[in-house]
Amino acid sequence: MKPLRSLPSRSARIGATGQSTLAAISSSLCSAAAIAAFASAATFAQAQDRHYDGGKARVNLAAKLRSLSEEVASASCRLDAQIDADTALADLEKAKDEFQTIIAGLRDGDNALGIPTPETASDNIKSIGAVTEAWSPIETEASRLAGGSPGADLAVISGSFKDLLERAIELTARISGYYSNPQELLQSDAITLDYMARQRMFLSRMARAMCGLSTGTAKMGSTEELRETVELFDRSLVALRDGFPSAGINPPRSDAVKASLESAYQTWSSKKSIFDAAIGGGAVAPEVVAEADELSKDLAVAMNNTITLHLISSPGQEGVYRVPLQAYAEQQLSKWLDNPELIAAINAQNVEHRNLSQAEIDGLDLDWRAQTKEGGGPLISKLLDRPVSEWLRGQQAATAGLVTEVFVMDNRGMNVAQSVETSDYWQGDEAKWKETYGNGGGSYHLSEVEFDDSTGFYQSQASLPITDPATGELIGAITFGINVQSLM
Repeated sequence: MKPLRSLPSRSARIGATGQSTLAAISSSLCSAAAIAAFASAATFAQAQDRHYDGGKARVNLAAKLRSLSEEVASASCRLDAQIDADTALADLEKAKDEFQTIIAGLRDGDNALGIPTPETASDNIKSIGAVTEAWSPIETEASRLAGGSPGADLAVISGSFKDLLERAIELTARISGYYSNPQELLQSDAITLDYMARQRMFLSRMARAMCGLSTGTAKMGSTEELRETVELFDRSLVALRDGFPSAGINPPRSDAVKASLESAYQTWSSKKSIFDAAIGGGAVAPEVVAEADELSKDLAVAMNNTITLHLISSPGQEGVYRVPLQAYAEQQLSKWLDNPELIAAINAQNVEHRNLSQAEIDGLDLDWRAQTKEGGGPLISKLLDRPVSEWLRGQQAATAGLVTEVFVMDNRGMNVAQSVETSDYWQGDEAKWKETYGNGGGSYHLSEVEFDDSTGFYQSQASLPITDPATGELIGAITFGINVQSLM
């Protein structure tokens, strides 16, 4: 097997004008051949012996380093030229922080990223080190630029980010090949995932090239590069939406993935003319650079959502969301559970309901369901109007959409407080209560991912036991609805 450095250069892999769609897309696929080569080293038996190793998350995050390399260059160019400077500064800081977090997670493991263990493969570790080495001078100058240092040197960034990009491409190829396995990440899915992630890189590249053309910074972008990137993004988006088996792209695995790609295509088709003047050799005004950057961000969100849908619709989907979901529950959501008002409300209801029979509980549940159908009622209002319910709504709002609902249950499985109206009042017959409070062991419960028609997102539920800090006694449970697309 040839060393990865023997792969064609990036410029060689981008097709010239007039190539067929197949040739253009295939030549721009940066790691399909490498994925196949590296995957052959892992036998089916070896794959069967592996526990969940975060393969999907590792591939997705390694691929994201490619777009972050472009984002840092784009934001640095705009900040240096003072094009929508406040936004450029925020973008630069965000990209820098995310790059650092991903590199550390790929190397050391990070449950919050879906990577449960440190990297152990020596070639992968070397490749992570090569990315880190290439990143170091860029990070230094980007930090100086963000800090307003008069000595910040954009030339270092413009002259070095392509080498960083090449190393990130190589890292993606190695990790994609190494972690392809029949249980978690099929080779075909790794290739499709690579294409999807590559679209994010193209979006950042278009924004960066527009800034380069506007400022006359040749190393930041050329007319030819912009034209090629626009064409490749367009062709690849169609191939992803419709499938292109000859280039290694299977049709979307689910209707949700296809719908997400169709929506992205409609947005792209309606706005891609923003690049026409620049491709034609015209001047690029600063406001057009800002508009191109905004389009890049909007479509990057769409591609991130599509990637999430692809990840959870393919083999091994449980691990890819359960690891970060449990980490988020343990590290963040658990902090909600010692609120004095919350503890007091549960204890008060436990006393209030201690003598209720199961028949009475069933009656309350039926009453709740009837009130739900009628659009409200006294029992629903009683819970939603409680101060602790208002506190839950405030906590939920602070997660910026990551938490979609939250409700608290007493020691009989009845709702105590909630941020939104639930479909039923009694949860005592469901796993969210049985496996947290009901089994007496205080375990966590993570549900399967399901599509929520009301929000349009794929969601899971994380349920945690609640203990009274004063007594150490298990007193109830809490369930959080989590937007899996935002989590991942």
